[in-house]
Amino acid sequence: MTSAVLELNDHAINLYQDGELLSSSPGFVLSLGGQTQFGQSAAEQSRLHPINTHNEFWHRLSMTPLTRPLAHYRHNADIAHAHLLHIAETSDFEGEVVIAVPGSFHRDQLAILGGVVGKSPFRAAAMMDAGVFYALSHMTGQSRVVFADLQLHQFNLTLLSHEQGRVRRESVAVVQGAGWSNVANALVQVINDAFIQQSRFNPQHSAFWEQHLYNELTDYLQQIRAGQSDFLVSITTDKATHQARVSVAELVESLQPVFRRITQQLDLLLGDSAAPLLLSERAAVIPGLETMLNSHQSPLGGEQMAQACVAANSTLAKTGSDVPYVSSWRLDAASTSDKPVATPTRAKATHILLDHVAYPLAGAEPDEAVIKSACASALMQARVLAAGRTLFAGDTLSVGDGTVLPLIRVHHGRA
Repeated sequence: MTSAVLELNDHAINLYQDGELLSSSPGFVLSLGGQTQFGQSAAEQSRLHPINTHNEFWHRLSMTPLTRPLAHYRHNADIAHAHLLHIAETSDFEGEVVIAVPGSFHRDQLAILGGVVGKSPFRAAAMMDAGVFYALSHMTGQSRVVFADLQLHQFNLTLLSHEQGRVRRESVAVVQGAGWSNVANALVQVINDAFIQQSRFNPQHSAFWEQHLYNELTDYLQQIRAGQSDFLVSITTDKATHQARVSVAELVESLQPVFRRITQQLDLLLGDSAAPLLLSERAAVIPGLETMLNSHQSPLGGEQMAQACVAANSTLAKTGSDVPYVSSWRLDAASTSDKPVATPTRAKATHILLDHVAYPLAGAEPDEAVIKSACASALMQARVLAAGRTLFAGDTLSVGDGTVLPLIRVHHGRA
């Protein structure tokens, strides 16, 4: 049974083993001079080479052709696959993992993800909604909570409910314009303005020094978390040393547009009701966010989430080679008769979806002869893979050169 969890949050793709962080790689790729770099090294050069850097391949995971060429990659799914290869190589890991995914991944992205992971050194034991397992240990005594998490390009709010001993994802709200990239831009602008006002030096006139400010943000945020009301930033050029004292209050003020977007979505998510709010550790580093959201719980770390996923996977009922997707879980671990199971009421698949046409999982139809030969080949391969297996609506089949075919259920001729 696996003890590894791969968390697919593009702020940083984290690989955990035995509850410990093994590898962390931000969702950045840099293609320069015929060489490709992923993760932290790419992120730390993104301002130096903006045209050659891409950081939306997880956020916009799809097989749509890229509008701007990047190396030999055809689409974002290709880049995501290459990123997984990089993570496996740098972490020296290969084998079975639980995939923890944000609730913002829609069904088509989950289907593509299954194909991407299937061609990587990782083998998916299960896919689990990360929000459920971040919040699981905090659901006792609560009927509803909201889990708030930060991604690279958006902020994620997951509403979870607890009924009859089971925790389930109720709904998800995505806050555009409130991701780490937006936060970082706002913070760097305040720091840059402080330099201009206090030393008449503009770091943004140089891509090198602008990049330096982005690279040092983590250290600045740690100082803020330690309780400092301001901090000193120094830049030494070949001519002089420039300093600026940055006010935390001004940083928080610069983030008000981000905070308004988050609170507006939170209000829409909850309506007239109320619920405690849980923050991930990566979200809690945003200055002023905990206070603004009135969050009184300690920020939740990925290690605890990973341990919950591993424990859940050890008792998960599985069928054949199917990869279950889990978005609900039973809290009562003391009861052996109430073991958690994969998302309930999964309907068996009846058809393969190919080029927007539904074809039965088995048998032949007269219209097969008139579809494109490549599609006919994919259909035949899919039926061979499906033979003898129990498949459910929402599952996928990967065939041929990586084509991923969704499986659906059709009732009386209607999907």
